[in-house]
Amino acid sequence: MVDAAKVLIVDDDELVRSTFVRILQRGGFRTYEAEDGEKGVTEFRRERPDGVLLDLRMPGMDGLDVLSTIVAESPETPVIVASGAGTMHDAVEALRRGAWDFVVKPMFDAELLVRSFERAFEKAILKRQNQRYRENLEHANDVLARALAELRSDQQGARLLQFQLLPRDGQLLGAHTAYRRIFPSQVLSGDFVDYFAIDQERAGFYVADVSGHGAASAFVTAILTTLVARYRKAYRKGEDETVVHPARLLERLDQELTALPLDKHVTMFYGVVECAQGRLRYGNAGMFPFPMLKDASGEVVEIESPGRPLGLPGHGGVGLGEIEFSPSHRLLAATDGILEVGLGGPQRQKREEVRQAFGRSDSIDVLLRMLGLGGEPSLRDDVAILYLGGKEERHA
Repeated sequence: MVDAAKVLIVDDDELVRSTFVRILQRGGFRTYEAEDGEKGVTEFRRERPDGVLLDLRMPGMDGLDVLSTIVAESPETPVIVASGAGTMHDAVEALRRGAWDFVVKPMFDAELLVRSFERAFEKAILKRQNQRYRENLEHANDVLARALAELRSDQQGARLLQFQLLPRDGQLLGAHTAYRRIFPSQVLSGDFVDYFAIDQERAGFYVADVSGHGAASAFVTAILTTLVARYRKAYRKGEDETVVHPARLLERLDQELTALPLDKHVTMFYGVVECAQGRLRYGNAGMFPFPMLKDASGEVVEIESPGRPLGLPGHGGVGLGEIEFSPSHRLLAATDGILEVGLGGPQRQKREEVRQAFGRSDSIDVLLRMLGLGGEPSLRDDVAILYLGGKEERHA
């Protein structure tokens, strides 16, 4: 955008205007001119330039009045004021009224003016992006507020709504097939699973466990889904690569969840599968038990990656790593409710039972039967399970 940016120069001194024109055109900008304040406002409204270079001392309508008009009509347009050495008080007043920067006449270093506009345009781009993000988040908040009202009025309807947010069971992701199961301990679940194609080369997935149970925790899973979907959309539009970087995504989600008055924290494991390379890059924000990886021989290892949950005050880190993930590998990720299934026992023993069941099973349905999660089990805690199997395990 900077190379093709349009700059309107408003100055009553023809020699000064021509000097500014030469400087800015050499800097790659297109220029328009106006010799007084009234014509400057008229030209601004007609051309809608990307930026304005404005003299402060002019007969008739002076620069401060022109500045006030432009700021009122188009506050996102950068205005740089030009001030003589003896009029610094006017420059300070212009900055107070909304000018983005000022330069001193006469110009002894032409590059200062060019760099000032380059910085201003870069800042304007960032401000517009932030405004879009705020608008998207406000829209998401409106949608989620309506969803929360539905959750409170009809829990059964809310459960259906929550399950509609889940990805399709048996979805193909590169060389693997993704399956998910949610077992709520109440009508609604505070645990959630999602997976999706990022682009032709990569796929993403996460398993999340919101503290607590019921409608409030389920509401946070909806917020989480909306936030991740926003980053997926930003990546598709070429605006933001956060979704392909586990560390960056978990850090952003931590900031956004902490800023919301939720009184909830979230453990979450997020992975990005590099399909062509057969690699998995991941980040873990406090999810336990650790996900498990099984190779072609049936050997199972835990992906040990300690980390700190999202949404807690203070500072902390996430567990990060990268491992081989070939088409012959299988992955199991589950929330801690899986350790509450059955007759209980020490946590280490329950983890070993899950590990052995995963090693002996050849599908998610076999695994669930071995763990006692068939049908509609009565649970003390929510359970969410993500299973990445091979293409041959895919069903309709």
